[in-house]
Amino acid sequence: MNSKESITYTSHVTQSVKCIEGISPDNLPSALLSSHEPIILKGYCQHWPLVKAAKKSDLAAAKHLLQFDQGKPFNVSYLPASEKGRVFYNHDMSGFNFQIKQQALTQVLDEILSRAQAESQECVYVSATSIAQNLPLLLEQIESLRDVNAPLVNIWLGNASLIAAHYDFAQNLACCAVGKRRFTLFPPDQIKNLYVGPLDKAPGGQAISTVDFADPDLTLHPNFTHALESAQVAELDAGDALILPSMWWHHVQGLSGFNVLITHWWRDSPAQMGRPTNALLLAMMSLRDLPEHQRDAWRHLFDHYVFDYQESDYSHIPDKAKNMLASPMDELTLRKLRADLQNKLRR
Repeated sequence: MNSKESITYTSHVTQSVKCIEGISPDNLPSALLSSHEPIILKGYCQHWPLVKAAKKSDLAAAKHLLQFDQGKPFNVSYLPASEKGRVFYNHDMSGFNFQIKQQALTQVLDEILSRAQAESQECVYVSATSIAQNLPLLLEQIESLRDVNAPLVNIWLGNASLIAAHYDFAQNLACCAVGKRRFTLFPPDQIKNLYVGPLDKAPGGQAISTVDFADPDLTLHPNFTHALESAQVAELDAGDALILPSMWWHHVQGLSGFNVLITHWWRDSPAQMGRPTNALLLAMMSLRDLPEHQRDAWRHLFDHYVFDYQESDYSHIPDKAKNMLASPMDELTLRKLRADLQNKLRR
């Protein structure tokens, strides 16, 4: 295969995400929400009024959403037709290939519907918008997750789009409410094969794969074929949901002329533990450029205290003296440690 031979990447993915039928918000087992593998819940939200409206028509779905509009503006990304719906960087990664404007929901929906049937049109895309802030009454028609503490519920909408592969720290229950979505999923160990872009600047604020899944450049990204060997594909119709585990890479396609996704994000660890990304950035600053023998020494320390942590390794220390070596750390210890780190970083 030459460097720019056009391939349909999904034809190289042989694994489909496991699919379970008969699960609804009323009988959703908490164990499924903690799954380390992605799972499709077929028909999970098919009874939602928004989904029922969507199965009538795009216009019916749009009118249903407008019932909950409180006039708050949405941040809308606009991509020229030449970008083919791919939300990405500009040519030299100095910026992005879209413009963001604030628009009223009625205007956003009018623009999406007017482009719904066109093969080549400007992409109109709204990402990760809090339903509690912009459409709070819609929450009454979306069941909360019983076994999850305060999930963040977001709405995503637009016409056909391609969202580059990225990961999220949060657990996610993603519900396809309008249109069709395709998720292509990769386990966390595929990061090297996905050719991730800059950490400090990305279209959605999260580092993304720079591979064009619609037309991979296998000279620039030769190991992408190895990533495809581990990939799983989830095809969602309106009413289906996807359990998307923390840290799994996911490339998301909005396949229809009008698409609405509703996501539930939550973390399965205490919020006072902070964001793991902060630890990564601090390690990059403090450790990455050390001499190799010192990095090796620190690797052993990280394994001992973090990645291979075993409580039995500290049995020689009295419990009252363990402090941050105890697992899990109590809230007081976490607060003291955070304050100590903040003071040291100011020096």
